[in-house]
Amino acid sequence: MFNYKKIMMIVLAAGFSSAGVTANDGTITFRGTISDTTCDISGGDEANADQGADFTVTLPQVSTSALSKANQFAGDTRFHIALSGENCTNGKVANVIFERAQSNNIDTATGFLKNTVSADAVAGGARNVFIRILNNDKTPLNLALLNASHQPVTIADQKATFQYWAQYATVGGAASAGNVESDVVYSVTYQ
Repeated sequence: MFNYKKIMMIVLAAGFSSAGVTANDGTITFRGTISDTTCDISGGDEANADQGADFTVTLPQVSTSALSKANQFAGDTRFHIALSGENCTNGKVANVIFERAQSNNIDTATGFLKNTVSADAVAGGARNVFIRILNNDKTPLNLALLNASHQPVTIADQKATFQYWAQYATVGGAASAGNVESDVVYSVTYQ
């Protein structure tokens, strides 16, 4: 019994002494700026130009033969995000940031948007199909990069427009027939 108490005292003392050994390794300071630039935001694709800040881009129906193996792309669809309004300050540099932390559908391995339609028989989602976003010059965007800045635009005449492309992308094999849907959160930043 005496040895048990002695061992417990040593264990407890060791636990308390290790807690006192920890030290602060550094301090993180957070800084930011809230802008008074408040442009009106509207977006859309070529068929539905100005749908507001929350908008839908409709990709065309493509055949599975266009996506018959991994790493194929099809269904290029142009879309835009437009800024305007009397409070949209000329000379400010605006940028669209795709928000990785707030977007649940970004595939961290590819930077593409995952299909949110289940590939089961009930939901009817296409298998192996993602959506890839590209800049206006068709440079693919890796949305898995933390809030990467993609194509800043200087506001002129109280407006600015960001042009993008969306397309289907196959990952891991050929596409199966079915529906594809995804979404991403974006923010407009100003400098």
